[in-house]
Amino acid sequence: MLRLKKLLVLGGGGLIGSEVVKDLSATSEFDSVTVADGNLEKITKLVESLSDPRFSAVQIEIENMDEVVELMKPFDLVCNCLPFQYDTYINRCCVEAGVTGTDLGATKDQLAMNDLLEEKGLLFVVCDGISPGTSNMIASFANRKLDRLDEVHIAFASFRAIQTAPGLVRTTLWELDPNETMRSYYADGEQHYVGPFTGEKIVNFPEPFGPQPAYYVPHNEVYTIPATMPTVKTCTIRGAWTPRQHRFLKFMNDYGFFTTPPVKVGDTEIAPIEFIEKFIFANPDLAKEDVWGFCLTVDCKGILDGEEVELSFYTTTPGQDEWGIPACYAKSTACSMSVGVQLLARGIDQVGIRTPDQVYDPEEYLEELRKRKVILHERSGRFGLPQ
Repeated sequence: MLRLKKLLVLGGGGLIGSEVVKDLSATSEFDSVTVADGNLEKITKLVESLSDPRFSAVQIEIENMDEVVELMKPFDLVCNCLPFQYDTYINRCCVEAGVTGTDLGATKDQLAMNDLLEEKGLLFVVCDGISPGTSNMIASFANRKLDRLDEVHIAFASFRAIQTAPGLVRTTLWELDPNETMRSYYADGEQHYVGPFTGEKIVNFPEPFGPQPAYYVPHNEVYTIPATMPTVKTCTIRGAWTPRQHRFLKFMNDYGFFTTPPVKVGDTEIAPIEFIEKFIFANPDLAKEDVWGFCLTVDCKGILDGEEVELSFYTTTPGQDEWGIPACYAKSTACSMSVGVQLLARGIDQVGIRTPDQVYDPEEYLEELRKRKVILHERSGRFGLPQ
């Protein structure tokens, strides 16, 4: 039985957000769902395609905080699918509106808002996607199965064309930007900050991805997992991309596109990385890629019945033939968000900033993903998961 019955989805016209909306229509019990985006035409077409009277569309100027807060106030729950640069801002809007919220990522500023939300008696769930999100839940699953969880090593294969949605382009560039100071791994009780294309590890992803080099990225599992599972002594997160995209990103890093200051072209000054963003969307060839999809792996070490054990988990989903392009990439994250939103809507008797592993049951969460064909496997079969 839902306690939170009126849902607002922000950024519902985006690549991830639109798939969240579709899954909510197919699986949720909300009384009403309002889809908000700057592109009214796009979300109106999306809502009409659902043929679901519970869903409606509204245009929003997301930069207008007063407008956003007023829009939020009648709702029980806000689901934020906007690009990650809006995470803290939307969290603050939820506080002003006095509503429960959730989003796909988390910033350090958000994590620092915990005391404020506790004081106001509000709950906001961060990291409600697949990485972070499902990665936290897999670690939580292992933590419950083991007597002690010591290490968590996460890696993802993000296979898609680099030209997809503006927010996803910025995410990829951010993951490898040498100016990003929060890229780290956790060991010996502290964060170790590193540069892009460091920590190379060949990760054995299942087909169609196969073994791929993966590198440290600035995702926040390395902060949140040791905080919520304090026996963890080591936590890492790495990302891998298609070989073609890998070459493109490595070229930009090696030749200083991220760090070179603006250069003058005619009468205009432009930073090389800003040119690259424009170039990505101007070149139709960058909208093409042979293999699309997303795979998450989580390797754990710990103690079970007095013995040291190693566990290796990975996800699989339907491929391009069944889910299509670009859905076979987007739906892993979207299904994770939809599952989290629906579990949250049942009512969580907690307040503050929380991660999924603090508020959801891992076995229930992973079973809900399985129903959506995002399936967790364990290589040794120790816990009876699908092979």
